Amino acid sequence: MSKDISLPLTFKEKAIVFRGGGLGDFILTLPLLYHIPNSYREVILLTKPSYFSLVNKREGLSELLDLDLGLSQISKRIEGADIFTFWDDEEWKNELKNFGANQIFILASRPTEGPHIVKAMFKKTNTPFLPTIFSNAWIGDCWSENSNMWIHPGSGGEYKNMPFSFYKNLAETWLKDKNSNRVTFCFGEADRKIFKTFKEEEFLFSGRIKYVQPSSIEEYKNKLSEGVFEFWGNDSGPGHLAANLGIPTNICFRSTNSSIWRPTGPRVNIHEFQEDSI
Repeated sequence: MSKDISLPLTFKEKAIVFRGGGLGDFILTLPLLYHIPNSYREVILLTKPSYFSLVNKREGLSELLDLDLGLSQISKRIEGADIFTFWDDEEWKNELKNFGANQIFILASRPTEGPHIVKAMFKKTNTPFLPTIFSNAWIGDCWSENSNMWIHPGSGGEYKNMPFSFYKNLAETWLKDKNSNRVTFCFGEADRKIFKTFKEEEFLFSGRIKYVQPSSIEEYKNKLSEGVFEFWGNDSGPGHLAANLGIPTNICFRSTNSSIWRPTGPRVNIHEFQEDSI
């Protein structure tokens, strides 16, 4: 992965990053995570273990730790460190200060207005920003084109979802185009209701449709890396995952703001829908 920003003449000693949140939130933090090491000798990331497989430690991250194990595992290493955190809480900030934190950067976790959340992170932390940051595949450009369209019709919030009929029509149109075309529908833990709808539907060309239910983010990543023509889905973590694997990714924005939450990635197309147009 190429670096956009030149190394400084001097390094600060240590940065500690605390990042929880959903899958999409974490992936949107990767550009900043991979640029912080340009300024620090040591960078420690505390996050969910399920996200470890998305991080390339060769990009300068010194250590990955389980966020759920709490502050005690890192408390003796906070003194003199710059802290990057998405928790805007006075008690939390005071605790960090008591352990000797140097500078504390509080990053907005759920902004409601522009700029794009990635650009806002860079601005808040005084990190030089280039527009090419939006076009990187931050997990690795491993797109392998074949005849399989991948559809993830759910998300973490039902209000984000396009009607299932929209994705059914996409699938059937794709299958009608060529006999060699295939469709994979994917469902996660939050998609039980829409999975039930899928199971009750009758499809044209159903013999060329399959579904998968990956048990982990790493499994999802590996399945996408096997080869996909393009990805379709709502504003959701799987969409950010596909986009940052370099896969041509079509994201439908129904209620969230694409100018803030658009995925990064080299082959991203955004489709805006108004409530009255659905």
